[in-house]
Amino acid sequence: MSSACEVSGTAFLGLIRQVKDSKRGGDAVLAEIVRASGPETEAIFARPIRVLSWFPYSAYVSFLVAIDRRLGRGDLSYCRTLGELAGQRDLGTIFRIYKTLASAERLIRSCSKVWTSYHRNAGAMEAIAWEPDNTVLRITGFPAMHPAHCRLMEGWMIRTMDTIGCRVLPGAREVVCTSTGGAHHEFACRWVRA
Repeated sequence: MSSACEVSGTAFLGLIRQVKDSKRGGDAVLAEIVRASGPETEAIFARPIRVLSWFPYSAYVSFLVAIDRRLGRGDLSYCRTLGELAGQRDLGTIFRIYKTLASAERLIRSCSKVWTSYHRNAGAMEAIAWEPDNTVLRITGFPAMHPAHCRLMEGWMIRTMDTIGCRVLPGAREVVCTSTGGAHHEFACRWVRA
């Protein structure tokens, strides 16, 4: 097993679906984004992408940044929108068991299982706090996590909470990041039951 950071085929397929379904997307736009992502990403797209396959994290980041440039403003804010769409999709499909069994607190505490289904050799995610007035998710052991991915995780966190019937209050965001000198990544929010 390689020690390089990897993402699952599921992560790539989710982004592909979002590009194709976007009002400004489609197959031609997807092809343009793949070309703009560089040779490593193009090589991945040269073959079928399988759900259970693993791919280099660097190719995923290149793809994510290229999507943001093409469908967003190039400031990584569209990555947060991609995360919101992924959160809604995940709890409606792949992780629907969490939605049916979980209280908000239980869902938050189970984040470590969700992380490992998408990432390999990419540290760990854990819930540090799960109270409505103080919810904190922390990713450790992943200093290479790119800011585009951080924005995606912000959106994912907010939408998964919304999907299970909690309204996330304004201000939910990443509060610690390795790209700005932090020792880890930390995402914080406050929420109320809707």
